[in-house]
Amino acid sequence: MADDVIDLQVWKGDWGLPTVDPACLSTLSYCRFSGVPLKLRKTGNPWRSPSGELPIMKHRNVTETKVSEIFSYLRKQNYGCDFALSNKQSADAVAFSSMLEEKLLPAILHLWWIDGKTFVDFTRPWYTKVLPFPLNFFIPGQKQKQASLRVSLTKGGTNVSDTELEAKIYKEAKECMNLLAYRLGKQEYFFGSTPSSLDALVFGYLAPILKAPLPNNQLQNHLKMCDNLCSLCNRILLRYFPPDPEEEAKKKKAEASKSQSSSDLQEFPNKKRNMVLAAIFALTAMAGYAFLSGIIQIDIVDDSNSTSNNTSSSYFSKPQTYKNEPVFEDNDGYDDE
Repeated sequence: MADDVIDLQVWKGDWGLPTVDPACLSTLSYCRFSGVPLKLRKTGNPWRSPSGELPIMKHRNVTETKVSEIFSYLRKQNYGCDFALSNKQSADAVAFSSMLEEKLLPAILHLWWIDGKTFVDFTRPWYTKVLPFPLNFFIPGQKQKQASLRVSLTKGGTNVSDTELEAKIYKEAKECMNLLAYRLGKQEYFFGSTPSSLDALVFGYLAPILKAPLPNNQLQNHLKMCDNLCSLCNRILLRYFPPDPEEEAKKKKAEASKSQSSSDLQEFPNKKRNMVLAAIFALTAMAGYAFLSGIIQIDIVDDSNSTSNNTSSSYFSKPQTYKNEPVFEDNDGYDDE
């Protein structure tokens, strides 16, 4: 029924991910794990969100934008992936979820929005591309200010320098990854063979770190040393977010077009050179044909004889005039017959 379908709006995807935002990816993963009937809309416009952020979940007359509130609402609708957990496992899920927000999220915000090189070279261009005009002019800067404020309020202090703050949050993030890797161990998911809300949150936080081609990604370097966490991300991608054939076709077409444009740009100097050489060859061939067929004849003239003859001829052919020569006029009154 139409009333059972839940409308979910998330940021657009990239780099093999269905959506690039941690909150959106966690929410979408939870819905997939729980079998929620979704009307999924990937967008680049958070303007209509009550909080100005994505994701947005709408169902009947209810609208939620926070991940925890979306999870809670879905559980009330009997959609969830934690129903089979024991009390201890449920407590662990809550504890590790809090650790993610306290220890890992500040480093992710710093990596994407506060690090100057990453923001200028990667984050702002990506969001500028997907956001509609004129939102693409001010939303990236707005999100950067929000991230900076949140990190400074939760991790900063009056006597803490930017360098000390950065070292602190990345240290805590790496320790958080180590604890997650230890808790996961050799299991498929954190609590056995089926994914839970903790798996959804961990995947939402870690998958963008693993897949995004950030220019300065020390978190990715540490994450790649945690093999089981990388395997978890790839496992969830493969099982719950298989490649969409239509999107793959569009991606391949775009890559082919980009490759062709790059190839044409690289070959442009050679093409220009070849065209010039071809034109020179054609003109030479035409001139040779015209000469051999007699259309064009070349007369060789002796310059010395020509000069002598011209001098002699000019000497006798021109009348000599004298400065004081008298001029006689015919005044006999008769016309020559």
